[in-house]
Amino acid sequence: MGNKSCCRKCYIGAVVYILVLLLLIFLILFIIIPLAFKFSTEIQRNLVFPTWYVQPKNYSNLHRYQLKGVRNLYVKVNEEKNITLGVLQILPSELLSEFIGNDDYDYENILKNSKHNVLLYFHGNGQDRLEAVGTFKVLRKFFYVISFDYRGYADSSLAELTENGVVEDSVALFKYVRNLTSSRIFFWGHSIGTGVALHTAANLKSENMIPTGVMLEAPFTSVTDVMNESPLVKAYSWLPWFSYTIIDPMVDNGFNFDSQMYILDVDCPVMIIHAKDDEIIPFQIATKLYNIARANRNDTYQGEVTYHLLDAVGYGHEWISEEPALPDYIRTFVENAVQFERDVTNKRLLTEKTI
Repeated sequence: MGNKSCCRKCYIGAVVYILVLLLLIFLILFIIIPLAFKFSTEIQRNLVFPTWYVQPKNYSNLHRYQLKGVRNLYVKVNEEKNITLGVLQILPSELLSEFIGNDDYDYENILKNSKHNVLLYFHGNGQDRLEAVGTFKVLRKFFYVISFDYRGYADSSLAELTENGVVEDSVALFKYVRNLTSSRIFFWGHSIGTGVALHTAANLKSENMIPTGVMLEAPFTSVTDVMNESPLVKAYSWLPWFSYTIIDPMVDNGFNFDSQMYILDVDCPVMIIHAKDDEIIPFQIATKLYNIARANRNDTYQGEVTYHLLDAVGYGHEWISEEPALPDYIRTFVENAVQFERDVTNKRLLTEKTI
């Protein structure tokens, strides 16, 4: 009888222990962690801007990265807050023969007087301005490339990282480049850089400054849409307080990059390119962005939106530059964007003459 009583107590004790343990795990996983996420702006910031992941490089010694015709410099974009961005000037491929052996090559004079189109490159959230070497090899066939680091990245100035802050710096950098050259300026954004590029273009429009064209590599509709596709986040989606603790704070604290809204306010042609085997940003999100743009933009005065969805052949999120047809996509887009800009300019001049 005593043994049965003892066993029963042990059994009850074990059950209580397991229930308490399960309750504790539930509290940690589904209450404490969501609340910690909601009230920690730094956790949210590090999710969107993981600067800890980016290792600064020796940008004064670019030869070690097998890049020729590239100059490193620093541009102050905000005097009041003392914000300086690290910038690379990457010569067009056809000018490399002039550069070789010339240590005193005048990059700024070439930019000022160049007949080449200029491109601002907006990198991904886990990258720096020197990361996309493979993409630069393709882009410099068509552009004088300006690649830069956002505030807080690499050796750019430390400053509060928010969507508005990064875009504010990007607008200032565009104006800096605009003052240096009369060439057409294009944007290329990769991953989070697509969100920065679209928001920057939308803000520039309010100042009557519009890039000739915007190219988006692996874009998204919004950061929260990407989060909702993450298996980890989906594990929390059944919670009644999911939006309150996980989604809403990202929007409220300025980390959402609502590209599906900004793309409607960009008055120039847009090209989207995405890979079906992208595991970071599912291609369905890029398709959704394209469909929203096609349904709500006016091609007549905003230009067309084109979409290239690449087969699942190993490009993933990082290697779209390996696509053999990419140069043709870029060439066609640039030609159409330039023609659109000319048409818009001619229509405006005709209207002014009529008035």
